[in-house]
Amino acid sequence: MDKEKGRRILLVNPFGIGDVIFTTPIIGSIRSAFPNSYIGYLCNERTSPVLFSDPRIDMVFVFERDEYRRLWRLSKAGCVAQAWHFFRRIRRECFDTVLDFSMDREYSFISMLAGIRRRIGYNYKNRGIFLTDKADIPRGYSGMHVIDHHKGLLRLLSEDMPDQTVPRIYVTRDDIEKAKHLLKAYGMDLTDKYICVMPGAGASWGSTAFRRRWPVARFAEAVSRLRHEFPLKVVLLGSLDERRLCDYISGIEPGLVNLCGKCSLMESVAVLKHAQALLTNDGGPLHMAVAVGTKTVSIFGPVPEDVYGPYPVCEKYVIIRDKLLSCSPCYKNFSLPECDELKCLNNINVDMVVQAMRSLLS
Repeated sequence: MDKEKGRRILLVNPFGIGDVIFTTPIIGSIRSAFPNSYIGYLCNERTSPVLFSDPRIDMVFVFERDEYRRLWRLSKAGCVAQAWHFFRRIRRECFDTVLDFSMDREYSFISMLAGIRRRIGYNYKNRGIFLTDKADIPRGYSGMHVIDHHKGLLRLLSEDMPDQTVPRIYVTRDDIEKAKHLLKAYGMDLTDKYICVMPGAGASWGSTAFRRRWPVARFAEAVSRLRHEFPLKVVLLGSLDERRLCDYISGIEPGLVNLCGKCSLMESVAVLKHAQALLTNDGGPLHMAVAVGTKTVSIFGPVPEDVYGPYPVCEKYVIIRDKLLSCSPCYKNFSLPECDELKCLNNINVDMVVQAMRSLLS
């Protein structure tokens, strides 16, 4: 293994929660290989709390591309000034290597201008023109898990890298105390036995997020049956945008602890960390639970679980999908075909989900 000291490495990932969690094993490998290295991470505002709490990271740069586009429309001079300030912050850190997970040429171009000599990333659709080391990935992630793709990218940094397999989120004491305070208002504590239910997820898909979500009425029915079978409390979690989903479930099932829209991202992680299990769709919340070691039952529709599912494959993480449906999974090359029927989700009945939860809770 390369014993070189003092490496200064920047990771770039402007995508969603799950995408950032998929890079946490890479952070661990770099820290193990280069214990005295300086590690920076460029991400968006929504995912930044996961990285600010990670003690393996020395500096977090928050970059909101949409905000810069908005500024450009309002004032080109103002946008250039703010972009220049951000660029100088990166340049001052004197990074020698960047691992660029963005698949977009603009980030490697910024890295080049910032004087980062070694620029490692994916050559997706020939966008890697500013990279010095690149992995060809013409059709997006396929054939193996995203994390395994990232490990292949990491080997371009060094052939002999330690394998940090498990995704990980670090939860601070402050986040745990805040989570305790929220639960206390409902007569609960983190030491109580409870399951979490997150009927949303898939926010990074924007207006098509519903295509990753099992019908909320079935979530409500599953919750009702589980409450009658197990002496557990149920905590509903999600973002403010997902509040209507959780309100629907709590409206049908009185007595649930509805924290949807009331928790910060890391407070939600703290609640998940102490849960007996999580029931959710495919998406970031699933990977949040996996990253703190909580058992999960996840419902997959158009997305292939061998590429985007829980990692590593383990009996703690149960995946529900309609394996007999020939058109599923249909999400390939970062695109989704038109579909009005959503059979991949609608064919999954409540019995299948309850049985999966039963197997974990028993």
